[in-house]
Amino acid sequence: MPAAAADPVARARALRPLFEAEAAATDVALTPTAKVVEAAADAGLFALMVPKALGGLEADPSTLIDVFEELALADGSIGWTLMANASATSYVAFLDPAVAAEMVQGRPESTAAGQFSPFGQVVREGERYRVSGDFQFGSGIAHASYVGGAGFVPGEDGQPEMMDDGLPNYRCFFVPKERVDLNGGWDVMGLRGTGSFDYHVQDQVIDPGWTFGLFHYRVKTGGPLYGMGPAPLAGLGHAGWGLGVARRALDEIERIAENGRARMGGLPLRDQQHFQRDLGKREMALQSVRLLTHDVFGRVVAHLSGGDPMTPALQHEVMASTAYLTEVAEDCTLFAYRTAGSQGLRNPSAVQRCFRDVFTGGLHIFVDRRSYEEIAKGRTGATA
Repeated sequence: MPAAAADPVARARALRPLFEAEAAATDVALTPTAKVVEAAADAGLFALMVPKALGGLEADPSTLIDVFEELALADGSIGWTLMANASATSYVAFLDPAVAAEMVQGRPESTAAGQFSPFGQVVREGERYRVSGDFQFGSGIAHASYVGGAGFVPGEDGQPEMMDDGLPNYRCFFVPKERVDLNGGWDVMGLRGTGSFDYHVQDQVIDPGWTFGLFHYRVKTGGPLYGMGPAPLAGLGHAGWGLGVARRALDEIERIAENGRARMGGLPLRDQQHFQRDLGKREMALQSVRLLTHDVFGRVVAHLSGGDPMTPALQHEVMASTAYLTEVAEDCTLFAYRTAGSQGLRNPSAVQRCFRDVFTGGLHIFVDRRSYEEIAKGRTGATA
């Protein structure tokens, strides 16, 4: 295999022409087309975050951020879907190794999807769990092999079972896709092609090896990357995605300006001082948050590589940096959309797609701005 082909960033970049060509059809279908899914599997994109012991790449944080950036730069919906699939599939690191191997080993087309909010029922039944429930936002679920969900395990009094550290037993699980009903419900402005459908997990009993704790996870396969835990692993994907959409938006407005856009009687956009200043400022802002993201995730894995556990402070820093990056991405994209004029108004328009996508993705819980408050509390000693 040529060195370039073995490089996951190069693989992602090589798929850009296909993903751009399939973007409109993906929006119409509300989920990535068969061509996109097949190409992603062939390129090993579903295995980016799968442990090496299970046949995956187990890529380092910088590589993962760069890959997700490339995918989102090609198309926001396709990039989001593949990012969500890779993130959900990374959770095999927390499952019983035999279960994880059944899910992904030797199966490059196998991937996971799902929502891990505690909307389901996870009830002890002997040594097993009875699971069911209705969930939303199953990005990439249409082509997934396995689907996840979560719920609080109830105690004998019907209230959430509490663990020794005072946190509830928040249990996540996977089930085969054929035991899940898709209910549609995805009709939105941005990220239209992500297949983020509502779904119902049929009532069923599963072995504990198919479950893991969101708060009380334990890495059973893989290296330090997985020690950051389920939420930061997902945040890593969101960070790369935001960088890619913002980069594409600025690339597009730079192309429009270079091609001589001007209003009647006015200077060409590229010659207007306020445009030059505003564009330069956003270029610096985007480069800055890109460096911040690589630094934060890199430091976290370096910390974990030394044998130290993930800490609340590190988790808050991961989430806050991703939220801040998203704010910068929104600002860059809004600037590009406003400045593009009618060239960003009519479809097909990459600027318009970036605008719709970034403000939809910016509503996700993983980029909730409340993470800033946790950073401030840690620095000031505030308790409320």
